[in-house]
Amino acid sequence: MIHRMLTNVAVVLSSCVACALLGAAGCYAPAVDDTELAEGEAEAGDPSEDVGLSEDVGVAQEALTACDPVLPHGNSAFDSQFTTTIGCACHPWYTKSSYNVWHAGHGDCWPLGWASTDPNDCRVKVQVKNSGGFFNGECRAHIEDKLDPAASCVNRCGGQAPAGCYCDSLCSRIGDCCPDKASTCG
Repeated sequence: MIHRMLTNVAVVLSSCVACALLGAAGCYAPAVDDTELAEGEAEAGDPSEDVGLSEDVGVAQEALTACDPVLPHGNSAFDSQFTTTIGCACHPWYTKSSYNVWHAGHGDCWPLGWASTDPNDCRVKVQVKNSGGFFNGECRAHIEDKLDPAASCVNRCGGQAPAGCYCDSLCSRIGDCCPDKASTCG
């Protein structure tokens, strides 16, 4: 909370400095309330009367493409197989959701499962088969992630989500909004 209060002070100071430097008529610093809200209390002007801070986040969020990795392989005289991982880190505040692995060209590849049990690791373990004869192929994947329910503003407008992001009116100025703040809380 101290970090948010210091950031609030920085927002006000930066606005005041900009106004002083520009000498703009009618320029003002935004009002920032640095008092803590009691759990379940709505911000002033917030249309939400009841800021439920329960863990029930309702309907699951729509999946996003985390990455579409391509692994070129082949260019060997003899048939061979190896296991490797392809993919990426999931988006911030998102967790792995699904993957699809397919092959193009010579050889083959198939998924063996997620590379780790870490929910933020959007990498997939794959088995790759080189066909030999110096032919090449590509192992391709489409990996999706979805919003972590702990980073959602559903039933949390005006407050903070358990993951640490915010669903209040200050978060857009501070830069610590949950990904679905605009669509959920306005």
